[in-house]
Amino acid sequence: MRWFYLILGCWAFTCVMGAEDEDSRGSLVRVRASIQPYDQFRPWQKKSPYGLNGTGVVLPGGKVLATAALVANRTEVGLEKPGSAEKCAAEVEAIDYEANLALLQPTDKNFLKGFSGVVLGPALRAGDKTEVWQLERNGEMLQNQAEILSAGVGRYPSDEAGFLLYGVRVSLPKRDDSYTLPLMKDGQLAGMMMGYDRDSQEGTAIPIPMIEHFLKDAADGKYEGFPTLGVSWSTLRDPNLREEVMAPKSGGLLLTRVNPRGTAGRAGLKEGDVLLSVDGFKLDEDGNYRDSLYGPTAVGNLIRTKPTVGSVARFRISRNGKEMDLTGTYDRKAREEVSIPTLQFDQAPKYLVVGGLVFQELTGVYLQEWGDKWSERAPQRLVEYFSFQQEKRPDPEKKVVFLSQVLPSPITLGYQQLSGLVLEKMNGHEINNLPDLAKAVDGISSGDIVFEFRDEPGKLILQADGLPAISEKIGKDYGLPALRRL
Repeated sequence: MRWFYLILGCWAFTCVMGAEDEDSRGSLVRVRASIQPYDQFRPWQKKSPYGLNGTGVVLPGGKVLATAALVANRTEVGLEKPGSAEKCAAEVEAIDYEANLALLQPTDKNFLKGFSGVVLGPALRAGDKTEVWQLERNGEMLQNQAEILSAGVGRYPSDEAGFLLYGVRVSLPKRDDSYTLPLMKDGQLAGMMMGYDRDSQEGTAIPIPMIEHFLKDAADGKYEGFPTLGVSWSTLRDPNLREEVMAPKSGGLLLTRVNPRGTAGRAGLKEGDVLLSVDGFKLDEDGNYRDSLYGPTAVGNLIRTKPTVGSVARFRISRNGKEMDLTGTYDRKAREEVSIPTLQFDQAPKYLVVGGLVFQELTGVYLQEWGDKWSERAPQRLVEYFSFQQEKRPDPEKKVVFLSQVLPSPITLGYQQLSGLVLEKMNGHEINNLPDLAKAVDGISSGDIVFEFRDEPGKLILQADGLPAISEKIGKDYGLPALRRL
């Protein structure tokens, strides 16, 4: 199934709420964002700007909940009252691109005065009936009948680890550029729509437990995000594998990789351990715990949604047939302290131009620039580093510096077709990041500069004599605002 996160389409609706229903209309505002992402392939510039419109949910206290996708790479954000031309600039108070949530604050504290807002409602289960609220252009309300098809751990647009997710069946008419819309139950907020497929009339929504976690974390003004464990694991359904790792007769996961900087690693868990329970919840052979609302649910929800950063993490494991208890503290270090950052919205990419050779530090955002099938289309040596960075780049201080392209110049003739080469050394010195490379290049005024790469052709050689002048000319010829951003 193909999912569309920004789609135009048109479907019938089931109910139109008139202008006399001020309580409902006082719960939603339009969010209008000016978006201008950085160009990952031309890191010295931004792409063309465009506008994005969606719906925000007014919360008690005058703040507005929206999806992070609606305001990613923003240059400005504004709010607009439904049914009027009243507008107000807004600031992003907290944002989580993994969980796809953003909390907005109008710059004029009186702008939403009189808006009733909505309170957080119940968590939903598969089969529950609900509504998706939508604003007409004249400010009237559409209430689109919806059904929860599924509730379980799934992938979000910018997250590969998985969060709690609703599958929703609903028929939505075209109103804005985005399907950021509230999921409502008995007038209370039950989730936020974030994706919609116009052919199947099915979409995805962020459940209320995720929203509750996000808002609680943001309440003190210091947003810390959702915890991570920092492990990879495999199921233990194979009786031979269970016997080999000396696992108990039932339950548990086999840890195949443990990040020493993550919650689990710092608590003492190791590769080869069998994880039997987390915070008192027993795990079955498939990695599920029994949730009081959802029944068997993937352990990812237990780790990421229930605890907070800084809370106590309790594990029961089996190691070489011996059971033991370990204790740690939940954090996000396994996602934040990495050599190849996954999420870098709103940040300018780093680059360095040396005589026409353009070097960058690898990020997940760069790879995603190759489109939906980036894992197939992007240079495979870079995809390999990203996919196996724990093995290839376990030290977060050692970034992956690569040659992204070659700008034609008198000293790069014959090199123009090269790209995607991972740099390992320059003149025999190991290069761990772009500042390392810039310092090394600046320290050479004569002789050869030898760049050593992991793959063919293996080496590139530039003459250092006159290199600064050549680089400056390249910058002028190609209209580069600067030769580096470190």
